[in-house]
Amino acid sequence: MRIPTLILTLLVAASAAAAERDFSGQWTIDIRSPEAVKQNKDCGFASFDLKQVGDRITGTHTFATSGCGRINDSGPVTGILVSPKKAVLIVTSARNGDIAYGIAILLPDHDLDWKTIEYVRESGGDSPLILGKGRLHPGK
Repeated sequence: MRIPTLILTLLVAASAAAAERDFSGQWTIDIRSPEAVKQNKDCGFASFDLKQVGDRITGTHTFATSGCGRINDSGPVTGILVSPKKAVLIVTSARNGDIAYGIAILLPDHDLDWKTIEYVRESGGDSPLILGKGRLHPGK
């Protein structure tokens, strides 16, 4: 196999692999303070566990404060793809039923950038514990 043919083959394979990447997977962010990290406190993480089928996305969102004092455990997520690497997600707090929507973007390094845009339903009670914004890293 000649070098140009080999390079072309590798580029096509890499391009196909990149095109297949979607929002399916788990992303996590450590939201603990530097002091909590130093003390190795439990919890202090937020995550999205998502599955994409076509242009539809479903999954869960979890948020736990440092020390596990407050937890939003597995609130449902639904969403829709608006471009190959951008989706609008609707996140419902399992803690108090609040609903927020935001934008998720798949980054070239496989991280997920998240930003809550607006709450569409607020209970006015306890915090919903939905991540406001952050760069989440691929999980297990």
